[in-house]
This record gives sequence, C-alpha cells and structure tokens, in this order.
Amino acid sequence: MKNSALWRVVDNESGTESIVSTPSEAVAFVNSRFDTDDEPFSITEVGPLLPKPLGVITVWAAEKDGEQTDGRTTPILIKPVVLDSAIDCDDVVLWGDVYVSWNHDMYTVEGPDGSEYSEAYSAAELSEILDEYADCYEYVPEEADSHTLPNPRELIRYGARECTDRFGHLDDDALLWLAATRITLALWRNTPVENWHAGKSPLHDGTMMRINAATTRIVRSMLSFDHVDWIAVGLAIVDPSRVLPTGQSVLELGLACHNPDDPAHSADPREDLAEMAQDAIAWGRTYRLREKEFGLRTLIEFFCAFDNGWFGSPSWGRIVDRFLKAVDDRENAHWRLHRDEPWFEKWFTNRPADIANTTEFRRLLHAGPDLLSEEAAEWCVEGAIRYVCQDDHAHGCLRCGLPPATESTNG
Repeated sequence: MKNSALWRVVDNESGTESIVSTPSEAVAFVNSRFDTDDEPFSITEVGPLLPKPLGVITVWAAEKDGEQTDGRTTPILIKPVVLDSAIDCDDVVLWGDVYVSWNHDMYTVEGPDGSEYSEAYSAAELSEILDEYADCYEYVPEEADSHTLPNPRELIRYGARECTDRFGHLDDDALLWLAATRITLALWRNTPVENWHAGKSPLHDGTMMRINAATTRIVRSMLSFDHVDWIAVGLAIVDPSRVLPTGQSVLELGLACHNPDDPAHSADPREDLAEMAQDAIAWGRTYRLREKEFGLRTLIEFFCAFDNGWFGSPSWGRIVDRFLKAVDDRENAHWRLHRDEPWFEKWFTNRPADIANTTEFRRLLHAGPDLLSEEAAEWCVEGAIRYVCQDDHAHGCLRCGLPPATESTNG
C-alpha cells in the first residue's frame, strides 16, 4: 500500500516543526504559534515516513554478525540516545563516535567529531553508509588469560546439562518461565536498576518485587521453542517508555530515583538506560549466534540451570504455599528469627485489607506479585517472603525443624 503524503510545517523563526498528514493538522499547528513577521511558516511535502534508526541498525548489525566465520559478533557498538522524554529516543551512536539521527523522512550520519556528514533517504541507503564505517573498525583478539571465565560454549553445554539434571520433569511452559526469570535477572535486576533501588530510594523492596515480576512476564511472552528475537527481548526489557506496575515509565522511575547530591544515586538514569540498551543489544546479537550453533532448545535450557526463587521459577508455588501457611501461624518455623522483633506483632496483625482473604491472597501471588497493590507487596517483603525455605524437605530440614527421614533397616 502506498503511503499517504505527509508535510513538514516549520516555524521559521523558532525552528519548531511538526509532521502532519492533513491540512487541518497544519492549520492547528500554525494557530498554536504566536504571530510573527510575514511568511512565518513554510510547508513542504514529506515522505515516505522512514522507520526509526535503531531497528534498522540492529537488523544491519545482525546481518553483519551472520557474515562472521569465527562465531563472534561483528565489532559494532550500538548505543541509543536516551533523552528526558522516552518518546524522543530516536538517535543512535555507533562505536561511540558515529551519530545517526532521524527526522521522519531522512537519516543523518555524522562521523567522528562531526568531520563527515551524510544523508540517507531509505534504510538501504543508511546500511550502505554504515558499511563504509564498519570497514574501519576491526576486531582485535584479547590475549589469553588463565583467570578468564570458562569458554561460553562450555557454559552453555554445562547449563543445559544442569537443567536436565535438576528440572528434567518440567514441561515446556515451565522451562520458558524459568528462562524468563534468569534473563530478567541478567538484563534488568543486575544492572544500574539495582543502584536505583539501593540505599534511600523511592524504589522500595515491594515495588522492586512487582517490577521484577512484570518484567519477567514480558520476557516470557517473547519466548518460545519456535522462535525468539533475542535483540527484541533485550530492548523490550530496557525500553525507557515501558510502563511499570507503578504507572511510571522505566525512564520516569530512573529520574525519580536520581539524586545528584547522593553519591549512590548521582548517575544519570538516561545514561544508565543507554548503556543498558547497548548491553542488551550486544547480548541479543550474541545469543542469536549461539542459537545458530547450539539450537534454540539447548540455549533456552542453558538459561534454566538454576532456580532463583522468583515468580515464574519452579519453586515459586512452594514458596507461596509455605509463606501463606506461615502468615496464619505465629509458631511457624519461618518466624524463628522474627517473632521476638518489636515490629513483628504489629506487622503480623495488620495484613492489608486487599489480601486479608487467604484464598484471594493465594490467587494473586500465584498469578504474579505485579498484581499486588503496593501496600500488599511491601507487607510480603517485610514478612521475608524471599527468604521462605525452598528445600523440598525430602530428607528433613534443620531450618524448618523437620527431622531427617528414617531409613528402614533389616532386622
């Protein structure tokens, strides 16, 4: 289908512009501006509308990765530019010094220090320009180090074996949920987001539990044993405009936690998110190649080597059941370290009204902590839900006061 015509309406005095598709939109824009001298506005036809550069560049980089013969990704660093408004995150920096910007119907590529300037009017033209820059960046192998981490290929094989040994009974849906928890941990929890959460911060433990669960849910929705777009998964996690259970966007959450006067929270969240996106893209490109080498099932099983006790993991149902049993019993072994604390009695007898009904409470926890209210989630965290014993109790449990199973002997 042919794209309908677009026009760029520019306020020639201030430089403010708007892309419109109908005359009424143009008139509305003009009427919104103050009076200026003669011929204050210019209107020119624009089109067709081009996709934003990040998607074009990640596809281009993935194609370059596919041309490699050594199993490595091509040395292309991709870092989106994150501004105050997540809607404006349209520009991309490559290799730290090549700037690609977008203006609806045109891409502009600026070389290092603004020494070069190119324009592209299609994704194909942009890719051709970037090809020339890519030739200037060659991979330099790192020298061998006896203290480096194990070979990634060995880790993938090991992880897949561990998954089979520990969770061989899990069905495909359960495996994909477990993989989602591990991916979320790597690309969301163990990132600058943890710094936003640390110390004196509006990002409390209960909020963090809800956000982690919501992020896990998004990742799970993008996983299958048929196809996974690894780059898209990474970018979905760190998307600055993603709306969280708090009603904030990811960027708004980061800005709310930002405090230039506090060393623990002085880092600019816009720069944090840009670096997280760079890491997520690199992660996605790497696992795209790993999938070609090992297959999708082996790669997903690799992520499932461990159970971190989150919503979506095999142990979550057990954690929920034991926590709910504990909140109805002061003598439960879960409270052995808490029942003498001055806060315990008030906490124990002041369960939030929306989870007062144990049946509804159970339903919400099993469905996901992101469905809890802020107050309910904080109450669960204060009750140490994350420290509920996860042992299967097959051989007793000293922590819970259960004796070991007695082995039968022949008389």
